[in-house]
This record gives sequence, structure tokens and C-alpha cells, in this order.
Amino acid sequence: MPAMRSAKKGSDWHFGMKFHSGVDKVSGVIHSVTTTAANVYDIAQVDKLRSPTDWKVIGDAGYLGMDKRESEDPEHVTHTAAKRYSQRKKFPEAKVVQEKRLSSIRCKVEHAFHRIKIQFGYRKVRYRGLAKNTARLTMLASIANMFTALCYEKRTKMSFA
Repeated sequence: MPAMRSAKKGSDWHFGMKFHSGVDKVSGVIHSVTTTAANVYDIAQVDKLRSPTDWKVIGDAGYLGMDKRESEDPEHVTHTAAKRYSQRKKFPEAKVVQEKRLSSIRCKVEHAFHRIKIQFGYRKVRYRGLAKNTARLTMLASIANMFTALCYEKRTKMSFA
């Protein structure tokens, strides 16, 4: 029996799963991967995506409210979520600059998704079960890490040479 479910986005229904990844903010390497059914909220996966050495967690607008949830280590971990664009338009200029800085850090995650979806062609799930799709996404994440680490190594060698 497949563990995937349906979820409504806007007025459209989608059947499938969600892919969540934890990414290092400096190098862009994926350190943790989880998958859930489409009807599970994103913020339910925050503690599973955090590396034990991460003390600052940055999420996109899907992770708003993660600081209000119970955490494994609440006194040491700082949760920050980027605001939605419609809310960001109302902020003063100093707050907008801070939100753009958060977005520049968060884009490392989007680069990992770009590699998996665009470069490796994983736009649609191939199997009905969550386990097989998770195994495939984990493999693709490890391959994406090899490319990301290679690019990071080239960048750091060029900047120090």
C-alpha cells in the first residue's frame, strides 16, 4: 500500500510526496533527507533536518512558526523563517535587507533542488510507494553532493590561489 497522499494547493489537487532536505549554509552540501506524504506540513520535519552541530535553522515561508513548536534543544537552537513576499512588501527598508540576506542563505537549498530536479530530471515520482521514491531521492541527493562539493572545491581553490 502506498504511503503517498493527496494535498490541495490553491484550487488544484496533487497526489504525491514531499522531499525535505537539510543543507549546509556554507558549502551547499545536503546533510539530511526526509520524505513525507503530500498532506504533511513542512514544519513537522524541522528537527529531522537539523544537523546536531547546527545551532541556527533557516527556513522558507513554509516553515513559518517553527520557533513555536517543541524542539529537541530549544535553548541552544535559533529558528528563523523567511517571510512571504506579500508580507515583506510592508516592511521598512532595513527589515527588507535582512530578509534578502536570509534569502541569499536559503538559496543554497534551492541549488540542491535544482540539481536533482533539472539536471538529473527528477520532476515526477516514478513509483507509488514512499520507500522506493525515498531511496531514489537519497541516491540523487548523494550524487548532487558530489557535484556540489566539486564546485565548492573549485571556488575555494580559485579564491585562495
